[in-house]
Amino acid sequence: MREIVNKAAAVVAAFTLSITFVAAGFAMCAALPQTTEMLANAFSGMDNPATPFSHDDLVQAAVVTRDYTVGSNDREAVFALLHDINASANTRYATADDATLAAAPDVYTLDAEALSHLDDVYRVVVIARAVLIGVAVLAAVACVFVALRTGMRKFGGVLMAAGAGVLIVFALLAAWVLVDFNGFFAAFHSLFFADGTWTFSYESLLITMYPPAFWMGMGGVWLATTAGLSILALVIGIILRRRCSA
Repeated sequence: MREIVNKAAAVVAAFTLSITFVAAGFAMCAALPQTTEMLANAFSGMDNPATPFSHDDLVQAAVVTRDYTVGSNDREAVFALLHDINASANTRYATADDATLAAAPDVYTLDAEALSHLDDVYRVVVIARAVLIGVAVLAAVACVFVALRTGMRKFGGVLMAAGAGVLIVFALLAAWVLVDFNGFFAAFHSLFFADGTWTFSYESLLITMYPPAFWMGMGGVWLATTAGLSILALVIGIILRRRCSA
């Protein structure tokens, strides 16, 4: 019975640790406004040279919209931002009230459809955050259990399994992204959102702030973080296995 428990704990530890590595990459993308600001500086506005807004306005809008989506969900802050950038660009909505600005063409604003999608993302993120924190805690407990009950050699095996498993999966996903980014992007969104709720015109403010290259950059940050942790786990696991076998 003890052997069964130990094997089950090792499986749980490897699986939850793998998810935690993936969650760490997600956290680098979603939890840090600096990531959004860096990528917005590089890519916002690149696909829409006709946008009425300056690059600095778009970067500011990207950071505030990110906070609305994964942080405060403060709609007043978003509309304050929309008023600011329209005033800065001296558009015809520079002095509009909230209702008029909300009904403006999506070139100038985040319309009802865009805000609804961002609200959907917020709800998914809130649930995912709680689940992933729980998984990370379970991973820590399971890893400690394996290390104390079965020894560091077995724990090294857990690290190797978690690291190698994530690297294989991410290598396959990276290949998919390189071959068909739009297909991957659509498939990813279809897991969480209803069809038709997450597609917007290329001229819209939302896509102008966050063009495809922005999301490819986010994917790169996610991949680098998760792959880095996985490689580290794999290397430490190999070292532990060798030392404990000597």
